Amino acid sequence: MRKFLSLLAMLIIAIAVVGCTPRGRRTEHEIEDLGPDYQTEISATVTFWHAMGQANQGVIAEIITEFNKEYPNITVVQQSQGGYTDLRDKILTTLSSGNNPTIAQTYPDHVAAYLQGKAVRELDSYINHARYGMTQEEIDDFITAYYEEGKIYDTKGTLYSLPFNKSTEVMFYNKTWFYNEKVDGVSLYEKYNLGTVEVVDEKPVFTDNPNAYLSWEDIIEICEVYINSEAYQALSSDDKLKHAGFAADSEANLFITLTQQFGGEYTSLEEPRFRFDNPQSKSAIQWFFDNKEAGLFGTSTKFGTDYSSDAFKAGQIQMTIGSSAGANYNYPGDPDSTFHVGIVPYPQFEDVTKYGGVQPDKGQVIQQGTNVTLFKCTDPMEELAGWLFIRFLTSYKAAMIWATKTGYFPIRQSVRSSQEYEDFLDGKKLILDANTGEWTTIYEPSFIAKTMKVGWEQRNIFYTSPAFPGSSDCRDVVEALVQAVLYGGVSIEQAYEDALDELE
Repeated sequence: MRKFLSLLAMLIIAIAVVGCTPRGRRTEHEIEDLGPDYQTEISATVTFWHAMGQANQGVIAEIITEFNKEYPNITVVQQSQGGYTDLRDKILTTLSSGNNPTIAQTYPDHVAAYLQGKAVRELDSYINHARYGMTQEEIDDFITAYYEEGKIYDTKGTLYSLPFNKSTEVMFYNKTWFYNEKVDGVSLYEKYNLGTVEVVDEKPVFTDNPNAYLSWEDIIEICEVYINSEAYQALSSDDKLKHAGFAADSEANLFITLTQQFGGEYTSLEEPRFRFDNPQSKSAIQWFFDNKEAGLFGTSTKFGTDYSSDAFKAGQIQMTIGSSAGANYNYPGDPDSTFHVGIVPYPQFEDVTKYGGVQPDKGQVIQQGTNVTLFKCTDPMEELAGWLFIRFLTSYKAAMIWATKTGYFPIRQSVRSSQEYEDFLDGKKLILDANTGEWTTIYEPSFIAKTMKVGWEQRNIFYTSPAFPGSSDCRDVVEALVQAVLYGGVSIEQAYEDALDELE
C-alpha cells in the first residue's frame, strides 16, 4: 500500500508542477475529423499494454490481424508488462511524463488511480461519435453488468473503459477419486449426486449431473473422508502437511468472498472505505482457520506453490477453487493416465449462522476480469487509432474470437446467444466417415467449454467490489492477512489490526 501511495503521490506532484498537463498529453478533447474513407486515411501506432501470457497474446495477435484488414495503416503493438500489479505500477510511473501506452488492460481500481493523475480519456465522446462511434444497438448489446462497470467512477456515470475479459471462480474436483472413494458402499460421486457412472472396458464413463453442486458443509464432510482414507493415513507426518482435502487458489478472493458469504462488508465508496474489520469477516477467517488446522483446508501457500492448481494436479488435494479462465491449469492431461476432473459452482453455505455469520439474501461469487482503457495522447491521430482498436476489440467479431479461444465469458449478448457460441460450448463437430463418405455430427465439449458453462450459471449471484484509489492494494493487504493467520502464527485480532495499519 505504501509503495502504491508513493507512486500516486509522485504522479500528482509531477502533474501539479506542470499545471496538471503532463508533458505529451492533451487536456482538451478534440477528435480528428477525417473523411468517410478514414479506415485507410488514418495512420498511427497504438501501444497496447497488458498482463497476458503467451497463449492469450497469440489470440490478441489474431485479432490485430483481423483489425488490420479494416485499418491497414494502424500498427498495434501489444506489450506484456508482467502481472497485473506490475502493469499498474509501470503505468503509474509513466503518467507524469506522458510516456504512457495508448491503451491498456485495466481493473476498475487501477482506473481509479489513473484518474487521480488526470490521465484517462473519457469514452463518451468517442462511443457516441457519428462516424467513429457505436450504434445504440451495439452499445445495448454489451452484457449490462460488464458495460456499467466502466461508469462507476463519478456520479455522472462517465464512461472510462469498456469490458474486455471477464471470468468468475468455480470449483474443480478429482472425479476419479470421488468415484473410487466409497462411504457405505456408495461412491462419493454418486452420494453427492454429481452424476452417474457406467463401466465400459473396465473404465468408468461419467455422465455428469448438469445441476451438480457441493455446499461448504458437503466439502467439510468430503475432506473428513479424505483425511481418514487409507491413502492419507499412509503418508508421513511431513507429507500430511502438504496434503488436504480442499484448497483455494486466490487468498485475496477467498477473504473477500467468505466475508461476503458471512454477511460482512469488505470495502465501500463511502468513508470509511476499508470495512472488513467486522465480526462476520473475522468469523469467516476463524472458520477457515479451524478447518485448516484440522487438516481439511489449505491455500496455495500451504503447498509452496503459486497456485493450488499445481497441488491439485499433483494429487495433494481433491478439490480446488480457481478462476474459470484458468480451467486448463487444473487439467492434468489424459484422464486415463492421470484422473478425470469435474466442475461445480462455487460453494455456498447451507446455514452460515452456525459459524458466526449472517445469512446473506443470496449466494456470493466474484465477478472478475479486466476492461480496456484509453489514455490521453499528444497525437490526436494516435488517440483516435487507440479508440478504433478498442471499438474493434469489443466488437462482435473480436469478442467471438476471444470467447471461443480463451476461458473468458462473452462480453456481448449477441455472442452469448449465437449458434456459433452454443456449438462451441457443446463441442459440436462434423466428422467425415472415410468408409461411407458421410458427415456425422458429434458433441465433445472441451474442458474450457464445460467450465464456462458452470461459471455462467452463477451470473445471478455475481458480486463486484467498489473501485477507488488504493482498493487494489487492499487486496494485497488482505491476502497477507490470510497468510499471516493461516501460516504465520498471527492471531486474527492482530492480523486485522496490522492490515488496517498498513492501509493508513
